[in-house]
Amino acid sequence: MHKKLTLSIAMAVVGAGLLVASGVAGTASTSAPTKSGSSEIKRGGTIRINTSNTDFEFTDPAMNYDAIGWQMLYAVNSTLLNYPDKPAPEGSRLVPEVAVGFPRVSRDGKTYTFTIRQGLKFSDGSPLTAAAFKRALERAADPKQASPAIAFMHDVVGADARNEGKAGSVTGVTAKGLTLTIKLVRANPTFLAELSMPFFGAVKPSMAIDPKGVNVFPSAGPYRIVSRSIGQSLTLERNPFYKGSRPANADRILYTVNTDQNQSLLQVKAGQADYDAAGVPPTAHADLAQQFGVKKGGPGRYYVNSYLGTSYVALNNSRAPFSQLNVRKAANYAIDRPALVRVSGKFYGKRTDQILPPGLAGFREATLYPIKGADPARAKQMAGGVDNTITLLHTTSALRTAQAQVVKYNLEQMGLKVQTKPLPFAVALRTVSTRGADFDAYVGGWVADYPDPFDFINVLLDGDNIQESNNSNYAYFNNPKYNKQMQDLAKLSGDLRYAGYGKLDIDIMRSSAPWAPFANPNSREFISARVTNYIHHPVYAGAVINALAVK
Repeated sequence: MHKKLTLSIAMAVVGAGLLVASGVAGTASTSAPTKSGSSEIKRGGTIRINTSNTDFEFTDPAMNYDAIGWQMLYAVNSTLLNYPDKPAPEGSRLVPEVAVGFPRVSRDGKTYTFTIRQGLKFSDGSPLTAAAFKRALERAADPKQASPAIAFMHDVVGADARNEGKAGSVTGVTAKGLTLTIKLVRANPTFLAELSMPFFGAVKPSMAIDPKGVNVFPSAGPYRIVSRSIGQSLTLERNPFYKGSRPANADRILYTVNTDQNQSLLQVKAGQADYDAAGVPPTAHADLAQQFGVKKGGPGRYYVNSYLGTSYVALNNSRAPFSQLNVRKAANYAIDRPALVRVSGKFYGKRTDQILPPGLAGFREATLYPIKGADPARAKQMAGGVDNTITLLHTTSALRTAQAQVVKYNLEQMGLKVQTKPLPFAVALRTVSTRGADFDAYVGGWVADYPDPFDFINVLLDGDNIQESNNSNYAYFNNPKYNKQMQDLAKLSGDLRYAGYGKLDIDIMRSSAPWAPFANPNSREFISARVTNYIHHPVYAGAVINALAVK
């Protein structure tokens, strides 16, 4: 996801729209007030965030892989390169953070050498050296950790051997003092973007291997986790040893989890809470827009912003009836995409029947399935008399519950008997990410980790990445022909890469239909009147919580 020092990689990055801003990550002390425009932002106080209908699945950076967790980790982590706390387009451009600059890259594009800034410390006062990043990569590749991050490490020399238990370490990663060297099997045009994901933030070299995740740990970003009560709360406080330039406006950020979304909306309106990381009820958006107006950033309370994402129904290809291609295709004719958008509330997004979202490099518009309304007659005919009883999994949020009811009705129109199974967000993710779990379809969505088609197609559909747990391929789609095409495209750069992915998107949906995609959604957020300095982050698709300030 960023500029490399070799021309071919740099051109690939520019092609993806990932221009790198210069010198943004400085060393200014956080004792100075953060500015937004011409107004100084007051520091201090407590930001109160609800997380309705769920808890964090993990707070451990090696394990967490959801939008709510990454939004939190953005305030906690410190990475070699990072995205500025700014709206688009600046917030989409990687800049050096812990590294003194962009890495030195060998002529063949396969060796990266980073130099770490001097004098940096973790939140417990211990020094931050290159060993912090070596440990993050080692944890991600350790088979006992079972991290989903391994999907982004296949090009690192020795990572697969470590993950398969054939080696005791990742041989391609070395750390000596403030110098980190990473060797790749092949040049990878998105490697810097992958390395900047929260999975690979600095951790202490002594951080334990724990497949259940470490809940509280020293960190190097603007904030630190000071306590977690599973099922109840999470507390962040400003990191006293942080000397970077990123904002840390509130003294503390207090998350209350598993709140009721309707009650939470009332609390945010009244200033008893400041923000709900899980959003607001679908039915509330029209009234919020009318009462507070619609903003993208700046002063205001209700914000609507676009991002790179896709909402879809994952069809479990590993078991009947969706192991049958005709039934998966039938589901794509049965899904009523306009109805799914309507029940999701005003400003939800645009209908789609493709994997890649518009605006992503490589996207090609195609007409594959009905997006103006369902075709139940054709769906039923195509399904060929299938009458299985299936389990439709969804989270307990009002949004996914409403969508699941539409999907249930649609699938029943084609002959299936549908039992819905609502689960809290973290539990639902844990379920669908476990191979062999009891579900047939899952109503969910995906936010781009970084703007490249690899992050949708390879990460979500490459069957060679399927492991026992912590999967992202919720469809359990495993087609050797397409696996190879995905892996071959990942090696390319520039126009060939994006043209290939655009064609593959259409081919997979037309010929294999592992999902029933239905929308490219927007971020819709509401804040209390007692806070200011809302910034919508284009990569993390939500408020920059460390920038929020108490008025």
